[in-house]
Amino acid sequence: MRLLPALTTLALAATLAGCGETAEDFLRPSRTGCYFGSGETQVHLSAQQTSNAATIAAVGMRDGLDEHAVSVAITTAMQESELINVNYGHHDSLGLFQQRPSMGWGTEEELMDPVYASFKFYEKLQRIDGWREMTLAEASQAVQISAYPELYEQWEDEAVVIAEALAGGQESGLMCISGGAEEPEPEAAVLAEAYSYQWGAEADVDGSTMVIVPDGAAEGWNRAAWAVARAYDHRIASVAFSGLVWTPGEDGWAAPDAEVDGEEAVAAANDTYARIVVTFAETE
Repeated sequence: MRLLPALTTLALAATLAGCGETAEDFLRPSRTGCYFGSGETQVHLSAQQTSNAATIAAVGMRDGLDEHAVSVAITTAMQESELINVNYGHHDSLGLFQQRPSMGWGTEEELMDPVYASFKFYEKLQRIDGWREMTLAEASQAVQISAYPELYEQWEDEAVVIAEALAGGQESGLMCISGGAEEPEPEAAVLAEAYSYQWGAEADVDGSTMVIVPDGAAEGWNRAAWAVARAYDHRIASVAFSGLVWTPGEDGWAAPDAEVDGEEAVAAANDTYARIVVTFAETE
């Protein structure tokens, strides 16, 4: 009986060989979630983790901090909660950073708000003398005062790759696969409100389109990545910036081809060098 799966696989491989696809391609698991960077340094996160990482980065940038500070915050949240906004933890610890109401971090409701929790983390980080000269793990420990400080080190490399895409101005550094939440919030106005809350800036809404006008290319790519990170929850159909367009799927960011996509698509992409244009998928 144990031979049946093997024989089935061989038969499938033979069938696929005649269809121009390999068994390896057909049988590999479908990619899900989001991918930061490329090659050997590529980091994979779920849509939920990516959304939370983007919030952490946005709050840091909003408050005048830089990529290094965001790397510290993401290192910390990856260890404390795996970038999931949990409502439980050791003693009364809560949220992305496992902050404790009993230790003066805020109320339970406040600490379950990723924006507030991120703000409180950065607030304490900036009070640490010499934190910029510390390693990411050392800075994380200086804020958190964990009983297991060595555990932060394991997340440093991944945190750097994530922060490059969300706060380092890396061109098209984030790609997310298709999919949508069961109860998405596709309205452009809803995402614009979230953008205002997290970034402290306004986005323009025109029907089912949201437009962000960044100050330069680096800021543009940070905010474009933030929009892509929201693709799952808001069922975003496309994000365009700097002549490139992201759509859900494994192709990621690409320049439209006039022969394939039409001249109008190319013209529309070329119109995004100074602004970010977010469109939303239609819902039934």
